[in-house]
Amino acid sequence: MDSRRALWLSRARTLVLCDFFFGLGAGRRRAAEGLPLAAHLDPWERLVSLLSDYQPDQIVVLGNIKPNQGHLVGEEAEELNAYISKLTGKSRPVIQVVGQSDRSEGPAVNNPLLKVVDHLQIESYHFMYRRHIFVYPRLENREIWINGGVHPVFAIPVKSPSGSEDWMRVSAFLYTGYAVVMPPFMSYAQGHEVFLPDRLPKQAKAYKLLADRISPIDLSALSLPPEHLRQIARFPKKGRASSGAVKDLYV
Repeated sequence: MDSRRALWLSRARTLVLCDFFFGLGAGRRRAAEGLPLAAHLDPWERLVSLLSDYQPDQIVVLGNIKPNQGHLVGEEAEELNAYISKLTGKSRPVIQVVGQSDRSEGPAVNNPLLKVVDHLQIESYHFMYRRHIFVYPRLENREIWINGGVHPVFAIPVKSPSGSEDWMRVSAFLYTGYAVVMPPFMSYAQGHEVFLPDRLPKQAKAYKLLADRISPIDLSALSLPPEHLRQIARFPKKGRASSGAVKDLYV
């Protein structure tokens, strides 16, 4: 695990990334509530440094590189192809594991080094992208799932500047014993709800991401957060009703 929100598989020389959401870049730059410039530069800097440090033979991307990436035009299409070209370099394969492959088809995706699949296995690792998968079938021979669709978030007790008790929500890697669940590469992408330690399997381990550091969370000592911090507010898509709370994660 890398604090830059990536997973490095050394034997396979494979760099794993999840949910780029680079489509939020060109789109939000045009919006009145656009994010600060630093929020758009940060993922590019992390990507460049990861490629430089690891020099991967191949890259696995879980989820969409851009929302609706196969049907973009103008600035967004140009930005998409620029990122794909950076990932592939001159000859590096990039395998995109998506939950809805129809989102990855179209004229904006034309790099022959980019392959789109629904499921992938590399050595003992099985890759998937499912947003509401909370039961992972056991695999043989100590094989493991790697999923990118859930976006683990934990609420951590902290001290406020005044010294009073407070809480902070942080993204994290989650290891359940049978699966590694990855955080999104884009730091401002939200999860669905805060994970509660009493709903995780006993063997679960979590590693929080703060700035440029990754550190373990002691799940056995983690208190339950207040009710108002357990759900993460998300803007519903047009024409869709809210799906409600996410069910317990059991594996």
